[in-house]
Order: sequence, then structure tokens, then C-alpha cells
Amino acid sequence: MKRQALPPLDRRVSLLGTQYEENEAGENVATGWDEIAKARANYAPVSDGERLRAAAVEQKVEARFVMRWSKALAVITGENRLRFDGADWHITGIKEIGRRRMLEISAWRVKKAGG
Repeated sequence: MKRQALPPLDRRVSLLGTQYEENEAGENVATGWDEIAKARANYAPVSDGERLRAAAVEQKVEARFVMRWSKALAVITGENRLRFDGADWHITGIKEIGRRRMLEISAWRVKKAGG
């Protein structure tokens, strides 16, 4: 079986986990995002045709990020965020490509990083 060629991993991304602090009532509340991993990735914006076929109505910047599989990245879920090019991205899907070879993360841009 022929292996699929790897896309160029020419971008840097950070994967973020929720930062919690205890409030006056002793409850843990989300206050921001901490970097939990860095990776090299391939960035591919979702095409207009794909958006039309998915019947997307909202004006969102959507993209796919492909990166090498690693133990650190294998724990990423939709609860995490991705930081790329000065903006935070909400993760909407994660797909393993091959057997522990690559991960494809689908996401839409939320806001400027840290904002």
C-alpha cells in the first residue's frame, strides 16, 4: 500500500488548554488559555465550495490544520483551542490520518490571541 505524501508543515501552531482559577466561593472558573503543546502544521483554508455544500450561513473563517501525530497532540479535544497567526481558533473536529501518522484539526477563527 502506497503512503500518502505529507503536506508541507510550514506553519507553527500552539494548542491551548483552559486555565482555571479559584473564585471567592472556592469554585474553579475558566479565566483564559495556557499553551500545552506546539506543533508544525499545514494550514488550508476551507474553500467557498465546501462552505456552500455544508450550507454554512455564518461568515466564519474556517480552516484545516494537518500536523504529525504525537502523544501530546493525541489528547486534544474540542474543549481545547488552537493559536495560529495571532488568533485563537475554536476546534470543531479532529481526525487521525493513518495509524498515528497525522492529525487533521478543523477549526474556525475566534478572535485575536489573548483577547
